[in-house]
Amino acid sequence: SSGSGHFTEADYAEILRHAAARHVEVIPEIEMPGHARAAVQAMNARARRLSAAGLPGARDFLLADPADRSRYSSAQRYEDHLMDPGLPSTYRFIEHVVAAITAMHRRAGVPLKQLHVGADELPNGAWAGSPASLAMIEREKLAGLPGLWNRFYDRVGEILRRHGLAAGGWEELGSRRDKLEGVDKGFGSGPLVPNEHFLGRGHTLYVWNNLDEADDLGYRLANAGYRVVLAPATKLYFDMAANTNPGEAGVNWAAMIELRDVFEHRPLDALRSPSGVALTPAGRARVAGVEGTLFAEIMPTRERLEHLMLPRLFALAERAWAAEPTGPRGDDAAWSRFAHQVGRQLLPALQRDLPDVAFRIPPPGLRRVGDAAEVNTAWPGLVVRFTTDGSEPTAQSPAVAGSRIETRALIRAAAFDPQGRRSLVFDLDLR
Repeated sequence: SSGSGHFTEADYAEILRHAAARHVEVIPEIEMPGHARAAVQAMNARARRLSAAGLPGARDFLLADPADRSRYSSAQRYEDHLMDPGLPSTYRFIEHVVAAITAMHRRAGVPLKQLHVGADELPNGAWAGSPASLAMIEREKLAGLPGLWNRFYDRVGEILRRHGLAAGGWEELGSRRDKLEGVDKGFGSGPLVPNEHFLGRGHTLYVWNNLDEADDLGYRLANAGYRVVLAPATKLYFDMAANTNPGEAGVNWAAMIELRDVFEHRPLDALRSPSGVALTPAGRARVAGVEGTLFAEIMPTRERLEHLMLPRLFALAERAWAAEPTGPRGDDAAWSRFAHQVGRQLLPALQRDLPDVAFRIPPPGLRRVGDAAEVNTAWPGLVVRFTTDGSEPTAQSPAVAGSRIETRALIRAAAFDPQGRRSLVFDLDLR
């Protein structure tokens, strides 16, 4: 209740072995240089503690330049969360962490192959006021802050190679702004474009950003020569709410994502930007796969996680391994087949084998037609029950006969599965 806790090494080894037995590869992500506040503040505290005790090595793993006067704010409004690439101690810390993680994998009997090194959401203003970083730019004759970024990941790549690891990261690992600028103006402006500096190094880019002018960024990175995993936020981020109903779980900064939105997504032929960029044959061959993403920071319970993940995970499997739907809104016949599989086969089988799984049941659709309400459900196998006295429907409430409710009252309706589990309640006032 007071925090996210931690895994012991024994816990982590158990996860690795459990996954490996099911042909699942666990790829740990160590965020750098941004999203690193826990590490930055922990190493600050370590330095203060050792210094106060008069012990050696206080600055050995320091991640922030004490003289840094940079002004920035992260996407989460932090102003003190960045590793400083100008400090030798930053690379000493990264080396230590990488060595520790690879050793844990080795002791678990599941050798590590790839490490995800973050790289996302570096805020404007980063390092511009750090004497250590500015001195490194001058000393190594780097092309301003963009050159410092390249040098940072050059060093990180060297550390990974020493441990036999490939590098993975969010798309910023292989991207830059199309107009590069100097130290006084930050990291450039304009849309993201492929960064040629890291081509040919075997990096895998996990491309979440398909917003606005970045809607074809994954394709452009693959065409340029990068191995990519497509994880578009507006289609495959499962921590997004399904719709605008205030009772729905999830967030909405990228999109609202219903089950059909996931099913009808076309990873290799998504809606293109005005530039019309599409995958070339070579680029298509570099698409390693698709990723459904779910960040557990908004998951207070296991039930909430399962509610957001299922049954959207089934639609992700279709998009990963089945032929893509055809037609302007996808193949209606394919959707109908899938919806029947979900309602008649997949969820009943899931309930039989894992009765405690808390998958989402979509609320019914209701609309006024004259003095009646038309009713439908997202997939077969659900029963719509309703009340007209203002109370919430239960498994004992009357079921809708056919597809209409004839009444002049406030209808409160919900969908129920065969086990009696209920969706959110939908209200329609026909008074």
